[in-house]
Amino acid sequence: MVGPFDSRASSARIPAWRSAAVRPRMAARSWREADPATGQIVCLRLTGQLCGGTAQALLDAVGARVRAAVPSPYAVVLDLSDTSAADDGARAALESLRALLANCHTRLRLVLPEGEARAALCSNGAASAIGIDALHTSVRAAILAAHAALPGPALVTPALRAMLSQPPELLLPPPYSA
Repeated sequence: MVGPFDSRASSARIPAWRSAAVRPRMAARSWREADPATGQIVCLRLTGQLCGGTAQALLDAVGARVRAAVPSPYAVVLDLSDTSAADDGARAALESLRALLANCHTRLRLVLPEGEARAALCSNGAASAIGIDALHTSVRAAILAAHAALPGPALVTPALRAMLSQPPELLLPPPYSA
């Protein structure tokens, strides 16, 4: 007599309803769990300098992008690679942006590869208001940190790998007129 746990048991002895029902449900669950995490991170790159004159345009553009995202993003990665130095207007703009995003329950992460811009941002306490752990030297590091901070396991999925390989969306500020 061959029992159900015997290696000689054929697959015909396993009820068809059990194997057919379990497989699609598990595949659908793993597909749904892989995609939302990358949709909860919005990655933007500011083209041009960040200063007091472009602050309101930055707030408007990022605010519109966050409101348009479905589902609501958990984090915004803002790449400031083109910003070589941060003046008082830039610091105020970033603090206002952090407050705006905090009202939406969204975390701000900044990419500042330039040492001067990072030092200028840290000089007046703006970095402590934004969070020193929110400053990153590369877009990749910022995305991975935002993904690791999401609730649940921080698994690297194909969707996350695709997000890491894509460039950030461009934010084009209006021309500055003093």
